[in-house]
Amino acid sequence: MEQLTITSLSTLIITVNYKTSRLITELIQSLLSEVDKIGPTHMIIVDNDSQDDSVEYLNKYITEHEINWITVIQNPENSGYAAGNNVALEYIAKGRISAERIWFLNPDTKIRPNAGLVLTDAIKENDFHIVGSRLEDDDGTPQCSHFNFPGVLTQLSNGLRLGLFDRLVKNKLVTKPTTEKITQADWLSGASFMITSHYFKTIGLLDNEYFLYFEELDYCLQGNRKNMPCWHIPQSRVYHAVGAATGISDHRKKAPRRPQYWFNSRRRFFLKNYGGLTLASCDLAFILGYSTWKLRCNLTNNTKINKEPPYFLKDFIKNSFIYKGFKL
Repeated sequence: MEQLTITSLSTLIITVNYKTSRLITELIQSLLSEVDKIGPTHMIIVDNDSQDDSVEYLNKYITEHEINWITVIQNPENSGYAAGNNVALEYIAKGRISAERIWFLNPDTKIRPNAGLVLTDAIKENDFHIVGSRLEDDDGTPQCSHFNFPGVLTQLSNGLRLGLFDRLVKNKLVTKPTTEKITQADWLSGASFMITSHYFKTIGLLDNEYFLYFEELDYCLQGNRKNMPCWHIPQSRVYHAVGAATGISDHRKKAPRRPQYWFNSRRRFFLKNYGGLTLASCDLAFILGYSTWKLRCNLTNNTKINKEPPYFLKDFIKNSFIYKGFKL
């Protein structure tokens, strides 16, 4: 553990790097005018064993720009996004750092003016414990950044992709409509969200078993169960380069084959939080919906099918309860 002891912070910012050091310097640049507004701030960048020049590049950038509020920590292994964040969170858990709030930021984000100040004000003024920013494209087009918890109907909808069905179950869809008002949500995008020290003391570390994806969904669910719901704060605006860190999230582009860790994380979320019956129901709902959509695309020559991940249905079935059973 790095020799790092900091007390009386207003905000600890945590970012996990895996071969995205150039993007992180853009994030740092966007934060330069923000840290003075949100009180005493420190940023920990956890490098998840990038095996490139990330650590040297970031430290050189920090030194050359005379920035004294950032520490780069080198994780000896790429243990995943949740575990990377936990490397930094352990400093709070062990009393080495005290902070009123913790702000999680993806490496592929850039802060619009006052994004952090708006989040901290929302927490102070409303006694919120977990808040998230509005994510957007470079031109300001909003991205989905606050959501409902998934279930059987959402899994069927995600596979079926039929407007009529979606209208019938619109209140159950995972994605919530864009809004300009502060809105309660089931869970928030992990690209930019902030929690209070009380939230962290109550919920603790993220679940290390999620390598990537679903970890923020799980973390929000644990808070929801402790009567600490999520709040979407659209006045806090953050640019998010969708898919820049992983390459699989931008649905506007041809998707690569879905990695194994996505299936593992999805399976873990349903089994851990809802049990085998719900997992089986959700698996079957998606398989039915997606198979129907693929058939419809083939019959109508719908080119959207060309953007789908290769072998997605085959991979999904192989990772469903049908093959994997119900062991966590």
